Amino acid sequence: MKQTAIRYVGEVDLNEKLGNILDEYKNGGYKQILFHVYSGVLDEALVVGVCRRLNEVFGTDMIVGTISAGEIKDGRLMDRGVLISAMMFESADVQVHRFESVSGFEKSIGSEICHLADGIPYIKALELMLPGTNLHTRALFEEISKCDKSIQVFGGYAGGHSMESSEHFVFDHNGIYSDMIFLVTYAGEDFHITVDKSVGWQTLGVPFKVTKADENRLIEVDGRPAVELYEKYMQIEADEHFAEETFEFPLMAELEGEELLRHTITVEDDGTLLLAGYVTEGMNIYLCYGAPAEIVKKVDTRLLEICDFQPEAILLYSCSVRKSFWEDFVNVEMQPFQHVAETVGFHTWGEVNRDKRNGNVLEYNITLMSIAMREGKADPKDKKHVHVDDSVLKGQASLIKRLTKLVYATTTELHKAYAELSDMNDKLQQIADCDGLTGLFNRRKTEQVIEKRFEDMRESGGQAGLIMLDIDYFKKINDTYGHAVGDETLKSVAKLMKEAVKDLENACTGRWGGEEFMVLVPDMGKDDTCMLAEKLRQMTEGYAFGCGEKITISLGVIAFDGKEDLQSVYITLDDALYSAKKQGRNRVAKA
Repeated sequence: MKQTAIRYVGEVDLNEKLGNILDEYKNGGYKQILFHVYSGVLDEALVVGVCRRLNEVFGTDMIVGTISAGEIKDGRLMDRGVLISAMMFESADVQVHRFESVSGFEKSIGSEICHLADGIPYIKALELMLPGTNLHTRALFEEISKCDKSIQVFGGYAGGHSMESSEHFVFDHNGIYSDMIFLVTYAGEDFHITVDKSVGWQTLGVPFKVTKADENRLIEVDGRPAVELYEKYMQIEADEHFAEETFEFPLMAELEGEELLRHTITVEDDGTLLLAGYVTEGMNIYLCYGAPAEIVKKVDTRLLEICDFQPEAILLYSCSVRKSFWEDFVNVEMQPFQHVAETVGFHTWGEVNRDKRNGNVLEYNITLMSIAMREGKADPKDKKHVHVDDSVLKGQASLIKRLTKLVYATTTELHKAYAELSDMNDKLQQIADCDGLTGLFNRRKTEQVIEKRFEDMRESGGQAGLIMLDIDYFKKINDTYGHAVGDETLKSVAKLMKEAVKDLENACTGRWGGEEFMVLVPDMGKDDTCMLAEKLRQMTEGYAFGCGEKITISLGVIAFDGKEDLQSVYITLDDALYSAKKQGRNRVAKA
């Protein structure tokens, strides 16, 4: 295969260049040709006209066009314009599919794409070109994720050079579309492709919890308006410059071990952040920053993989935020790819990639997607060794490099301190909630759990079983063998209680006071609670206590549904326990 890239500078020049490509295509023994058109010019007539010319000259509808936030030719950001890439294949089976009226039907279209992909022999990859970020892509991607996990998936979101622009469309020789997806399928027994992303952004500070979100709208974090992340911690005001000033400090969300960067498009009046990518409630998110040294390191790792792969063509789909971050140094991370193979691509408003670990197709931001292709076997003799030349990162860039290292070190220490504080808080909570001798909940915590269950049942219905137990003749144990043996007896009974309820969801065991204990079992009626109490009685009676004597317990049982007065429940349960003792101990009595 071969990739050739040309820039549109006028009709006459275009015709001449297309003529040269046509000659090479016809005389080179190629089977198929695929055109990508990336345009930073928001001129509908121009971009459709260019595609129509491609259709006329080559007689093909294998044309995929997208509005671009930056056009990449020869591994470099070119001046804003229209870039045309021609990919010529010798044996691969490459097809362009168009899915119209996507909005509202993302799930069904995703399912259709999945079935289509699984039905193509020797399918290797899917490329998705999407018109901006307004589609419900999570539903789309969840369905595509169901296709064979060996199929690689990549792509990008359309969007113009300016973040204030509302222009998000894809196009071909028939027109422009804001509600259509282009799908390119790459197949062939002798076709090979490798897809991966490079990031390099580092987290700042401690994690925050997403407490309210609606797809790409981050509404609340830790119960507060999401905008406070930037107002409080970064001193960035929610004004007309908000998106521009937050670009360098995007958010990083955690999803099943994968790190998803999300940059802010705008802020709403109520403090909701509109993100380029979805978030879900319960996610941990961090503020983060770009670290030049780490970015270079990640790109170098990917370059090593691509050099080993020995591609004949490379596509780079890089987030527009990376372009803004690097500014004058934007070519540092892209140009090395051109030394391996012809490199073409564009700056996106979001990237698509498939997680190799679980097969999930996900939407990313602020990544550099590198897609390397070839036909046939790699030749070990042609293997190249390429890496990022970061020698230009001097002066102010070098200062930024050192500052990011300082921030990284400080953040690492902060994470460690946060983890230690969190661990200490857990231990303090354990001390506050648990009985120091037995490890069971103390009376205060036990009462809280019972009261909470009582309130839940009062609102939603249901029932619960409650057991109060007392160690028989415990004073005699203390008087005969001493308090140390008495303490061991209490711990042993607590151990038996935990063992008895270990398979019961949300069961609570607590020390009520002295030698009295309490067991709460949600969603259990009186008969089953009596059976549990009898099981515990038998376990205790048959247990070999350290003092060598047989030790027994007496138990009172009640079931309640939240309609009673809680204090009356306690009184009735205490009466049941007293009844068990009065009847001779070592028995269960139910209220």
